[in-house]
Amino acid sequence: MSIKGEQTDARGVPVSGCDPQSLDDFETALYQFQSYFGDPTETLGPTLERDPEFVLGHIFNANAMLMMSERQYLDAIGESLDKARALSAKSNDREKALIAAAEYMLAGHWDKAAATWDKLLSVHPRDALAIQSAHLTDFYLGDALNLRDRISRVLAHWDKGTPGYSYILGMQAFGLEECNEFSLAEETAHAALELEARDPWSIHALTHVFEMQNRFTEGQVFLTSREHDWAPDNGFAFHNWWHLGLFYLEQQDHAAALALYDERLTPQESSISLEVLDATALLWRITLQGRDVGQRWSQVADFWAHKTPVENGYYAFNDLHAVIAFVGAGRLDAARDVLQGLKSAAQTSPGITGRMASEIGVPTCSAILAFAEERYADAVDLLYPIRSVAHRFGGSNAQRDILNQTLIEAAIRDRQITLGSSLVHERAVHKPFSPLTGHFKAKLEVALQDS
Repeated sequence: MSIKGEQTDARGVPVSGCDPQSLDDFETALYQFQSYFGDPTETLGPTLERDPEFVLGHIFNANAMLMMSERQYLDAIGESLDKARALSAKSNDREKALIAAAEYMLAGHWDKAAATWDKLLSVHPRDALAIQSAHLTDFYLGDALNLRDRISRVLAHWDKGTPGYSYILGMQAFGLEECNEFSLAEETAHAALELEARDPWSIHALTHVFEMQNRFTEGQVFLTSREHDWAPDNGFAFHNWWHLGLFYLEQQDHAAALALYDERLTPQESSISLEVLDATALLWRITLQGRDVGQRWSQVADFWAHKTPVENGYYAFNDLHAVIAFVGAGRLDAARDVLQGLKSAAQTSPGITGRMASEIGVPTCSAILAFAEERYADAVDLLYPIRSVAHRFGGSNAQRDILNQTLIEAAIRDRQITLGSSLVHERAVHKPFSPLTGHFKAKLEVALQDS
């Protein structure tokens, strides 16, 4: 496609001169990036060998790897950006802005990267690569307002005739949900699914709505009935399986949750941190509820033991889950090592990633260790003050509920009946019909009788 002699992608966004086949390959990779069906960097590998001056291809690969939130990819990301920068003489302004944003991400200034994408999108609101990269970064930053509003700023420039429109709606639905606009989020997600039944963004947004609105049975039926749309060969599936596990746990069906874990969430050799993070979080919730998970903790801890020598201190949200896994497996020395690495990162990491480590990562990881050492009062003292700001190190409302559940359990175990009661009452307002809420109430009553 071209406008006034300028080459553009399928959405009319300018691309510096390249072979038409390379641009076709980019569209395939972009679809894979948006839909999570297929490996986009694998798609563009042969393309860049054939056309090494394809600037957008190098930029795309850098962005796709950045979105994995793992330090292990930084060298490869740097190589892709070096190749893109070497072609600056032929790069257009849009591509230069994409490079600048990726450079900020690489340097740990994720907030500056998001701002750079935002400025770019004011000029090119159909830049799907910039939109999704910024959206995912908003998630890692815990920036709920921009999860919603960034999509709102570009939405008027998209319509049903624009390739990838359903994914834009799906991202907007998730942003709306994280801002507690549940009805509009549900409506938007359904509109997206009418356009593309296999849109995992919209499936995901709806599962969050069901979770936050106490609609656990409905959510369970929705996911299982549509499994053929979102699960087969999809990179988002592991996370939606985790959501199904949460529906089981809210209904106190621990057997179903563990069976799901064994079938769908057990870490594999090829697993990435994002996947094992969910496995870790599900096991911790089950453990908090007094259920024995057997040797499952050992396998999860083995994964994190392999990852932490490289990843420790890179992204505090991941480090929290490494600490949880080590605590679950009884490897407290390994958990302390991660905490120490996080404390070092808090002092030395540049930009916002260091602040994430300092403000949220260190106290949350310290709290989990205190809990493991039965210093429940310390766990309460560490967790309670950061409840309202824990979003600053990323994750969703549903993911960060792991901190609330740990806090409730710590308060009950420390016989802090008044605090425990207030926390359980708070949960009962938002999830009044949840058997899990009933579980906490029952434990509180027992603690009250024993005090």
